[in-house]
Amino acid sequence: MILRRLVWLALALSLWGCRSLPPPAPPVAVASGDELVARLQAGKPRVQSFEAKGRLTLLSPQRNYSGTSLIKGRLPATVRADVLDILGRTLLNFYTNGQEVQVLSPKEGKLFRGDATPGNLAVFIPPAVTLPQTLRLMTGDLPLSAGQPSHWTYEGDEGRYLLEWRYPDGALKERLWLEAQNLRPVKEEWFGPDGRLRFTAEFSDFGRLAPGLPGQIILKTPQPQAELRLVYREMLLNPSLKDSDLVLPRPAAVEEVPLK
Repeated sequence: MILRRLVWLALALSLWGCRSLPPPAPPVAVASGDELVARLQAGKPRVQSFEAKGRLTLLSPQRNYSGTSLIKGRLPATVRADVLDILGRTLLNFYTNGQEVQVLSPKEGKLFRGDATPGNLAVFIPPAVTLPQTLRLMTGDLPLSAGQPSHWTYEGDEGRYLLEWRYPDGALKERLWLEAQNLRPVKEEWFGPDGRLRFTAEFSDFGRLAPGLPGQIILKTPQPQAELRLVYREMLLNPSLKDSDLVLPRPAAVEEVPLK
């Protein structure tokens, strides 16, 4: 009986001691959110253009497609994406310069053209994400907000830092999670001035293509519901892109159709 009581007492003391242990310290100690941002951006090249190859998948109520994609972009707002099927045939060509949108469907023999409205951009970009934001996210360039964060904390259970930016009226604008071990971005949330979540971006597979560069990006919008998935096989930052590298091909027999 005495032995049993001693065992229970030792077990209780052990559990009590575990509960009273302080949370583990972050592996990268920082003094401020501003320092976190500075460390995140340290050594990163200023991206002015990029060229990527990989798999692109777009899921939305209006359209779904997936295939090998060749993407060329010039910041802040010019991008061309060619999506190919499993046999290497072109499913569609997409182009925008922030003013107009062009979508070539070789199978239909049609070139769709219209203003760069959110609805027309949704052929390639989930609605509620601006074109400049999309191009920055495609190269893992974060944070999207200017200035120092209004709040930051260390989430010991997840091993992550959380940074927050707010609008002038105090409403939440941006939330960014960083892996504490290497300060790589893991997740991004962007809110509108009305307080509603506009989009979420998730980043993974870092370092396979280049130091600090994500190999996989998932961009999701809740309303309207849409998801863009990018899995890169190649990525070149700041290539010399000519205008002719970005414009779409124009087959002779193509029919031009206005985008509404």
